[in-house]
Amino acid sequence: MRTIAKIMTSAALAGALMSTGALAAPAAKAPVKAGAGKAEVQDAMLYLKVLISGLQSDKVEQPVKGALVGCLYNNSLGKITDSMEKVIAENPGKIHKDNPSELLGLMVRICGFNPQTEANNAAKGR
Repeated sequence: MRTIAKIMTSAALAGALMSTGALAAPAAKAPVKAGAGKAEVQDAMLYLKVLISGLQSDKVEQPVKGALVGCLYNNSLGKITDSMEKVIAENPGKIHKDNPSELLGLMVRICGFNPQTEANNAAKGR
């Protein structure tokens, strides 16, 4: 619970700084597509919070954290959000936005992490 509270506080602070332009980089990609509605922005914020909490969790293994960082590094938050929304829409009732564990699991799969491949690589000494 403390981790979630920290994330919420950090997200609120980041939101306040972003609204003042303090964190805006001049040439940075927009994290969410231009003209995005309030719902899209809220979804993107939710997914970012889930990603951050996964990175901060001691229950998430390092290879999974690496996959999440790589995914965010190589894709815009808008693209990740679009992918998450597409899968959620295609699987009604199976993935709930109010369950961070389900969202994190989906995000890990969308980001291309495969536990079986990782286990095979570890067995081969990679």
